Amino acid sequence: MHPVVYPIQWIHLNLTKMNKRISILTLLFCLVILTIQAEVMPAGYYNAIQGKADDELKIALFQIIKGGERLQYGTNEYHTTTKVQNGDTIWRKGDLEAYGTWHGFQLADRLSNECVWDMYSSTKRYFPIQGGSVAGMNIEHCLPKSWWGSTENDAYKDLYHLNPADQAANNNKSNFPPGNLQDHNKLDNGVFFMGKDTQWGGYAFSIIDEYKGDFARAYFYVSTAYHDMKWDTNYAQYVTNDSYLTFTPYLIEVLLQWHRIDPVSEKEINRMDAISSIQHNRNPFIEYPELVEYIWGNKQGYHVDLTQLVRTTSDAYDIPTDLINPIAYPATDITDNSFTANWKEQERDSYTLEVFSIEQTGHNDTLIAMPGFNSTIVAESGNKIQWLKEDGSAAQYRQMDGTHATCLSSTTEKRQIRFTNFGKAPQNTYLTVRCCVFKGDKSADLQVIGNNDQVLFTQPLTLDEEYYTFAIPEGTTTISLIQKEIGKSKAYKRISVQQAYLYHGDFQCQEIHLEGSPYSIQGTSHTVTHTLPAGTAIYYRVTPQGLRTSNTIIVAATSSTDISSINIATKDNNKIIQNGQLYILVNGKKYNILGTIYE
Repeated sequence: MHPVVYPIQWIHLNLTKMNKRISILTLLFCLVILTIQAEVMPAGYYNAIQGKADDELKIALFQIIKGGERLQYGTNEYHTTTKVQNGDTIWRKGDLEAYGTWHGFQLADRLSNECVWDMYSSTKRYFPIQGGSVAGMNIEHCLPKSWWGSTENDAYKDLYHLNPADQAANNNKSNFPPGNLQDHNKLDNGVFFMGKDTQWGGYAFSIIDEYKGDFARAYFYVSTAYHDMKWDTNYAQYVTNDSYLTFTPYLIEVLLQWHRIDPVSEKEINRMDAISSIQHNRNPFIEYPELVEYIWGNKQGYHVDLTQLVRTTSDAYDIPTDLINPIAYPATDITDNSFTANWKEQERDSYTLEVFSIEQTGHNDTLIAMPGFNSTIVAESGNKIQWLKEDGSAAQYRQMDGTHATCLSSTTEKRQIRFTNFGKAPQNTYLTVRCCVFKGDKSADLQVIGNNDQVLFTQPLTLDEEYYTFAIPEGTTTISLIQKEIGKSKAYKRISVQQAYLYHGDFQCQEIHLEGSPYSIQGTSHTVTHTLPAGTAIYYRVTPQGLRTSNTIIVAATSSTDISSINIATKDNNKIIQNGQLYILVNGKKYNILGTIYE
């Protein structure tokens, strides 16, 4: 089965009136809902390793997990062409070429609050609504590609050792190995560390214990899945072509230590399931962690007995609870007035199920919309968006934080983004900006300037991306985003700006819980009945006792005008946004995102 994608785009939010409703910000402002159904491992998948030991064991695993499919490296648009066979939706040959690595990350590395799960930093970043790359992040090869000569082979595109990574951490990591550090003098962001290694003396990287096992098992996987790959002799201190073990003794020592410190977590299992649905192979060292010991560790020379191995996906494996990522599954048995909510078993006494609709009131009109910053958007804005020096003269556009973000100024030069040519701001005008402190700086203050010289707001920022909303005075004709100078030396702290929206009106949205919600449930499903009109979007999420809250599921009610039955391949199609809601115009009729005709 393949992911069901519901793109929901809510541009206009009055965040100043949102308290508890911050979850709606996450849900509606920056959400692509992606639901993963894991691919079931074929029966007998690992049978060939029975009775094997050492190099024969590794070769047997190599024969099992080599090959399969790979996404294209980088950013490709979503592609929906599929083939239905025996009632199941399957990949048609060539479909994967339309998907890029970032699409894989959407499935494999999405936290329950829709943030990117970044093992390289604690900075919060969100997957863009439209798909694609994330500003301030890179595609990182956990095991450096230069170690095999950077050939763009299957290993180059293999999601099992590719991660979305904080740009600064990735740049510092370069092609250095994992190690035991004597200091953190090159990088220390609280999660990821760079410094001198205790043994080789050169630079190495380390990471918090929570992720050490993830990295180690990715290294063991690459060594096995690409057992026949030749390693670059320039990196002979880390990898060797003279042994089936691939890694040199000290690197094996580090990897074994990391593997043992950090047992397989729910996060790793879920990620493996997501990647398996794309690549159609598994990571045996996540599935059966003890196999690491048989090849590299304290069980070398012993022959594998599959009946005695503990599989992490079975009830016999005790998953560390602090790393569990609860998962809500798609609704089933959907009718006009009922559905069954489903979620993953977490061995908890109870689950809290929240079921709600979204109530919209009022109306907003967009004056200027900046869903992402780049030079093309600035150039094509009809002179509504200007990139200027401090004195108001034109400046060259700066794009330093990925394709959808810009960096305000440098440490010595002040620049500004100015919004103009929108007339006079009417009553109830708001500016919403998504931004954070630029990497390398510890703090920064964003200033909102009205009518060229009036300081309207000074907002302290953090290293975490956040949405800030400001009430713009009636009659304002220009608005500038600028950073506040620090001290008499006029040193400037840089700001990463990802999105900005200028709008007016009284539009609000809030969660309206169904009667009885939240429910306390003992099982892993619950049938919900309601009296909401057919076609109403209903949402649910679940919180296992003592754990985090799951992802949010949207329930699409059945309808004769389901979107799948609409022929959208006509020249008369269009998309519009009204009151913050996305609608589709087809042949003169207006449909909501669920495919229901809007009256």
